[in-house]
Amino acid sequence: MERLRASDPREVGPYALVARLGSGGMGAVYLGRSSGGRTVAVKVVRPDLAVDGAFRDRFRREVAAARLVSGAFTAPVVDADPEAELPWMATAFVVGVPLNGAVETHGPLPQDALRMLTAGLAEALVGIHEARVIHRDLKPANVLLALDGPHVIDFGIARATDGTALTSTGSVIGSAPYMSPEQALGRHLTPASDVFSLGTTVAFAACGDSPFGEGASAAVLFRVVHTEPDLSTVPANLRPLVERCLAKNPADRPSPRDVIAYVEGLGSRSDPRLVGAGESRTSRPPDTAGWLPGPVAADVLALRATLAAPPEPEPTALLTAPTEALAHPLPGPGSGTGPLAGPGPATSRRKLLLGLSGGTLALAGAGTAWALSRNGSKAKGAGGPGASGGTSETSRPSADGISDAKLAWQAKLPAAAVQVVPGNGIVACMTLEQVVGIDRRGRTAWTVRGIDHGLAFATSAPTPLTAGAVDGTRLYVSGWTGMTAQTAGSGMRAAVLSVRMADGKAPWTTTLADKRSSGVLGFPGIRDGRAYVLPLTTDESFTSEIAVWAVDLAGRRTAWLHTSRALPVFWGLPRSGGGLLYADIDNVVALDAKGAVAWSKKFRAGLVGAAGRYFLVADYGGTLSALDPATGRQAWQVSGVVGASQRGDGVATDERGSVAFVLLRDPDAGYSLAALDAATGRTRWRRPLPAETGSSSVPGARLLCADGNVYRMGTDGMLWAFDAATGTPRWKYGGFRGNKLANLAWAAGDRRLCVADTGATTVAALDANGA
Repeated sequence: MERLRASDPREVGPYALVARLGSGGMGAVYLGRSSGGRTVAVKVVRPDLAVDGAFRDRFRREVAAARLVSGAFTAPVVDADPEAELPWMATAFVVGVPLNGAVETHGPLPQDALRMLTAGLAEALVGIHEARVIHRDLKPANVLLALDGPHVIDFGIARATDGTALTSTGSVIGSAPYMSPEQALGRHLTPASDVFSLGTTVAFAACGDSPFGEGASAAVLFRVVHTEPDLSTVPANLRPLVERCLAKNPADRPSPRDVIAYVEGLGSRSDPRLVGAGESRTSRPPDTAGWLPGPVAADVLALRATLAAPPEPEPTALLTAPTEALAHPLPGPGSGTGPLAGPGPATSRRKLLLGLSGGTLALAGAGTAWALSRNGSKAKGAGGPGASGGTSETSRPSADGISDAKLAWQAKLPAAAVQVVPGNGIVACMTLEQVVGIDRRGRTAWTVRGIDHGLAFATSAPTPLTAGAVDGTRLYVSGWTGMTAQTAGSGMRAAVLSVRMADGKAPWTTTLADKRSSGVLGFPGIRDGRAYVLPLTTDESFTSEIAVWAVDLAGRRTAWLHTSRALPVFWGLPRSGGGLLYADIDNVVALDAKGAVAWSKKFRAGLVGAAGRYFLVADYGGTLSALDPATGRQAWQVSGVVGASQRGDGVATDERGSVAFVLLRDPDAGYSLAALDAATGRTRWRRPLPAETGSSSVPGARLLCADGNVYRMGTDGMLWAFDAATGTPRWKYGGFRGNKLANLAWAAGDRRLCVADTGATTVAALDANGA
């Protein structure tokens, strides 16, 4: 998902466009939302193609073909206008990751996931073929892996089975490695052609490569027509089915219903998730994330969280936003679970998304809506002791006089690290397969491999993720046991591995023994001898739920387990007293020290944290509230606060938790850094920040506090260190400017600021003094 570009439309038909999902030869696909709250994918044709009569005719046929298809494993058309100046089509948005990307990132799918994939694709073809349509472009890129199963998308070159088509006999349209032989030869196609493509897609998911190899299209098509596929790494129980699907003669291939029956036969013997008592052959698999490998499920859930905070569009103008546009929280996208929130109660969603009211514009993104205002309008009802104010002109210091820091060291890792944790003279770098300890000189001091302890770590490259924490002299890393191709989904358990931070030795592991688990989504932290972990648990029927697991570290046992009432996109841990606050963008839930729900509220949060004895939440209008952990009552309120980035870190606290550091939006659209008294909300100091030279596709605050410094990651990628007592700038570092900020994981402590680029394999450290 990318930010909208300045040249992109902001509305198409009745849909507000909020992000760019991708682009291709035909045009671009956008994330859109209707005034009623529905989230859709909107395909818009390129202007140069819109004036091409033949192409417009092809697009009409795509719409017509897609309208005919419905089913559990497709993305149905909900609206379209092929006659518009720029033709467009809106389909139901599937919260899922492309199969090709999942396999490229995490490797081939395990056997149980392959069986579910095969059955789901076959069921999709049943619906497509019953509508008398041939897809003609079934391939990994056109399969989305969602929590409820695989979904087939993109009917761009589909055709009716009656032979109606836009291309003449002898023409070849499709993707070479996944075409059937008859399609490669430009011959008449039947639904059996899609079954061949199903076989190649399943083989890719099992092997990581096309069974006919890659290379020039002509060479690949020759192999498709004349050679046998390489199925050596397809699991033995699926290989006969895939071989039949890849038969050169269409008449020798099974029908989609035959494929489902074959997989059900496997499932009845070895995988109860695929078919239950009384289910029909084409029944929909259960609505569960349990069918997906843990890292892939984590990617899907991360996508859900991203949908709650789409990237900020490139500005098209600097206009005044009305007070009313910030009077209510920004609605979240569409219906559904987790961060997909329902429609707002009063103001229309389109006005809130785009801020369009009386010719004005507000930009929405990263979990928070912010007005680009010249006169400093505040959210209605906002105020309090730390409320922002001032004139429309803010005097900003120059960055030129602030000293430039130098890297203490930079190291190359064997794989991308999704989290870095400093402590005890070591920086622990967490990857999918191992944790690497880097010493103060940037050298590898130790390596701990998950496989040596029978587990996989809770990481999901290339996305920064909180997977572990340091407490005292020990490192704690979350993960799950039994994560192999042979044992995935049977006997998997959430786990915490602990090692000595100094040398990676003296390991011990504790598991969530009474619940199956298909992954771990996060590690909120450690407080008062308890680690808080977010496992994805499954019951006997393989229904998945997200839980909060409190681990007694001294006893190495479960303190309590809470089944979550919302997807924990944000969380806050108080310094003492136990308990935890978690939230998606529609609900906040407070737990007490025993894991019971103290209170919950409907609240759309753009920031969640804790300071002193209070939980902190900020709405989309920028109003930060301190809430009593026991009752949820408001203790104080501050306006003008910038929400958290997609990676969190919206508020930082000092070591005692007595001061909260936040980013404030100034009337000139710049920022100030402020220190708030955690007990009263009073402003201890406020410092305007130097103007920034660029903007980020991941806006929002990213703040840390450690070793007497407050660190900020700017929207242009500049790293800043400020004196925590006064707000005076100490140093800056520009070495990460130009990097994709969403890929930067960072942490502070032990006299260092550490940064890892999850899109690469590098990690670097700066001394707290910048020297």
